[in-house]
Amino acid sequence: MATLCASSFLVCSATRDTLRFQLHGLIDGYSVLGKKNDLGKVPYLVSSSNMNSFQINLNLFELTWENTKWKYALSPAIGSYMSQNYANEKWFKRWIYEVYIQRKWQRSSIALGVFSSPYTQETPKSSDHVSYSRSLAPEYVPYYISGLKYNKTINACWSLSLFAMNGWQKMDFAHFSPSFGSLLEFKRDRWKFNWSTYVGRETNMQAKEPQTRMLSEWNMQYSQGKWLFQSCLFVGSQGINFSRNWGQINAQSAFYVSNRMKLFGRLEYFIDPTNVQVSSTQLASESVGLSYSLNDYMNIGTEFRCFHSEKKAFEPYQFLFFQLKF
Repeated sequence: MATLCASSFLVCSATRDTLRFQLHGLIDGYSVLGKKNDLGKVPYLVSSSNMNSFQINLNLFELTWENTKWKYALSPAIGSYMSQNYANEKWFKRWIYEVYIQRKWQRSSIALGVFSSPYTQETPKSSDHVSYSRSLAPEYVPYYISGLKYNKTINACWSLSLFAMNGWQKMDFAHFSPSFGSLLEFKRDRWKFNWSTYVGRETNMQAKEPQTRMLSEWNMQYSQGKWLFQSCLFVGSQGINFSRNWGQINAQSAFYVSNRMKLFGRLEYFIDPTNVQVSSTQLASESVGLSYSLNDYMNIGTEFRCFHSEKKAFEPYQFLFFQLKF
């Protein structure tokens, strides 16, 4: 009898749906070499933008507790990306990269909290990028969102996420600004497609009163052998009769010379005739670079990037970087 009770206890313990803890992180360090300007940074970027000194762009810790029904996530972070991008938040919120609680079912989930941006294929984590520096596309969408997220797995290839958010990029619910978004994802074999949308009321430099803002963004990825290709397109509109419009398109690729070395390049173009997002009506850039893996956890590399606009025809910068993943 005692043996039977002991066996039953062991079976129950083995099948108990306990929370599993995981810790992952990233230390992204960089230096940008270029001609000094009044800003002391690359004027078009937030990520990895401070010039002529060594900086930590993002020092991130991702802590999760998860079982089959629940997930709790807390991701504190520091670095120049956080200090510049979260400057409008209250001081005690400026370290929050992500924090949320999620309830899961078999093919769907709902979560409440602060989430990293669902827009474009590039995240603030440079180790996930094709190139090191971020494209113009993710620099001019919400960097993070706060509110509700619903996800539904439609089938093996398709999934849909819906968002009810507090504005374009804001954690302060004292000035609540309801907005809505969506993300439709397709993954199959070597292909990935994403389509994301945003609608809400936002202000800009040209308007004192909030105006309806709409954004629609598409990105794709294709891999073949040692090659990887990505492209992103988005269009945005705001103002009376949606009279202020902007948009961008980019394409980038990577070639894996070996298991340790990667070559990459990018072309992009941004148009903003009424300066809703950028101070130039037209902005373009191209970049080339390489990344080398010292081991499974650390990468080093360099990237040359040059911007062009009607204000400055030639604006070059050299990025030196390292990435430590754990």
